[in-house]
Amino acid sequence: MRAALALALAAVAAQSCAAVAPEASISPAPASTAAAVPTAEPTPTVDRATAQPSPLPTATPFRVCPSPQKIVGDVSLSPICVPGANVLVENAFSYADLQALYDQVVDDLAAVQQEFAWTLRGSPTIEVFATTASYRTGLVHEFGYSGATAAFVAENSVAFFEPDLRAILVNWEAVQGRRPIAAIRHELTHFVTLEACEPRCDLVPAWLNEGQARLAEAMIPGGEWRLTRVRYEAASMVATKTLMPLSSLVSQGQWNNITSWAGYYKYQEAARATELLRADIGGTQPIARLYERLRRGEDVARAYASLTGRTFDSFIGGLASRFTEGVPAGPAIVTTAGPQAGHGVGYLLYGFASEEKVTLRVVGRRILETEEIAVSPQGAHFAEIEDRYPPGTYVIAVTSGDTVIASTTFEKRGGRPIQLRD
Repeated sequence: MRAALALALAAVAAQSCAAVAPEASISPAPASTAAAVPTAEPTPTVDRATAQPSPLPTATPFRVCPSPQKIVGDVSLSPICVPGANVLVENAFSYADLQALYDQVVDDLAAVQQEFAWTLRGSPTIEVFATTASYRTGLVHEFGYSGATAAFVAENSVAFFEPDLRAILVNWEAVQGRRPIAAIRHELTHFVTLEACEPRCDLVPAWLNEGQARLAEAMIPGGEWRLTRVRYEAASMVATKTLMPLSSLVSQGQWNNITSWAGYYKYQEAARATELLRADIGGTQPIARLYERLRRGEDVARAYASLTGRTFDSFIGGLASRFTEGVPAGPAIVTTAGPQAGHGVGYLLYGFASEEKVTLRVVGRRILETEEIAVSPQGAHFAEIEDRYPPGTYVIAVTSGDTVIASTTFEKRGGRPIQLRD
């Protein structure tokens, strides 16, 4: 596992002049980080011993466990009583964030076990750090990483699963701004995978391991915007001929060595392939049926053939065309629910020429924004109209010179009116 990290570090150093994808990440064998997302402001410190706010009516009130605090370097962590997991949280969280974290971990534990039809034998340890700096401290003191490795991992991930320790570290500063919180479910999917694949974990290819974890993020209720990105960005890869053969994503070493923009898009391709694999197997709990075959010693190709009556070669050969099914040909724009707990509006440019330079215009009530951008090598670009923008009709237009390449119009509800100044 340390060797895999060293290879990833070397690969990034070699590509220091390349464009860095905003959600690229690395992975230790045999599990991965969640993809990095834009960070948000740290949450304020709250004295949980005296704060007594009422939980939301639909929330299950969490309890701070009577166990003593844990000191990690110079960071203090307090346990929260989550059934089935050992959860510790840095002492710098608001009550609302603690409640959101508790509810998400409870939901995630139930969801990952249901997906695999598997009752966990062990209890995962989840340590949640308030800032990137304390997250980096945790990587050094809990996982034994060197300072350089911890800095690299902290820069390129929002959560990290260490399979040898069966432990997950989370950077709350990086994940709190995107709702529903998805990074923990991603890592818990890796946790249950390691139990569900025994004794033949060698038969789980990296693309399935990582694709299932990324797909799990997109299947969280309220995370439909993530599923839209998976489907449309995979289709954009087809349009730009940047799809990677699944045969190049089999070993964890192969997976780790793919960085920069491709380091993000490999997750989207793997998740879309996994989604189609699940659909082909069909029935209830298709992943559970697949892993039952793997445990018997069948590889993915044989298990797929047994479960579907079709050859795995036909599955591989049909991926590109299936990726584009149901996705209007680009270049185009698709809108989604906003990533901020369902507020605002997200929009994705897809199917553009690789690294095409265009002008992006957002026009709305009292809003006129213009930005020169370059889409990714895979022909896509994601952004959002945040909830703070005023309600009304918006037009998003992508132009090159005087030519409109793509445009869309939508109604935005909610948001605060902008105060005009004299």
